[in-house]
Amino acid sequence: MPDHEILPARTDTATGHVGTYRRVLPVSLERMYENALDWEHLPHVHSNSFAAIECLDAGAWGWRAAVVDGRGQSSVIELALDRSLRRWITRNLEGPNTGAEIWTHVFPVEDRRVDIVVDFFVPGVSAADREKVGNAYAGLYSILYDEDVAMMVERQRQLDARLNAGAVSVDLGERATLEFPVSVQLGSREFVIAAIGEELVAYPALCPHQLGPLNSVPLVDGTVTCPWHGYRFDVRSGSCVSGQNCRLQRAEVEERQGRVIVSTTH
Repeated sequence: MPDHEILPARTDTATGHVGTYRRVLPVSLERMYENALDWEHLPHVHSNSFAAIECLDAGAWGWRAAVVDGRGQSSVIELALDRSLRRWITRNLEGPNTGAEIWTHVFPVEDRRVDIVVDFFVPGVSAADREKVGNAYAGLYSILYDEDVAMMVERQRQLDARLNAGAVSVDLGERATLEFPVSVQLGSREFVIAAIGEELVAYPALCPHQLGPLNSVPLVDGTVTCPWHGYRFDVRSGSCVSGQNCRLQRAEVEERQGRVIVSTTH
């Protein structure tokens, strides 16, 4: 069976149904809920579709936000999560597609597999144009889920790998032979060792927020920016300089007789 399917609009309804998108995803229901509630990732993981977002309200129920799309158009959208029915409804409250609703139902099949059914409802679309509009929505959602699946699968992999570890120390060798940045495994955690001028710093390869890959982006003026949510950290102090309430785990890096030693107690 293909991992996705696009179905045409229903002709027996007056609700403005323009099409259905079905897909099999290799993730858990928990990761799907987490992803649905995660408004912060939209302009970072989906930068072609979302240029900016400002949260107006958020909670366990879902979120409401002002967004700017890739064409510079502004909208207000709301996502309401109903765990009892394993679904969420995304509504366009203001903007070019006001009144449009996207209903996403999730059906857990296995521990790490879900089937999703996404229905698109757009008011004012003529019967002749429903297929074209439905295909456009389905094409967009195919791209969005391609991008989301990569993030969800990587987060699950990192969660599975996390184990408690005691103090760990690693000798990287002679500094003169090292080309920075260098990755090092300390117990169950990976760290990046980087040079800022003559100073060496050690910071986690994963963001403390939701385990985004900090090791996939360069340092800029001593700060690293998570590619999933845009959180920025000062790698010297570990503090989050973009204002969120989290910080980087500390690791110690020092030179002993010309050799680079990295250690952590966590």
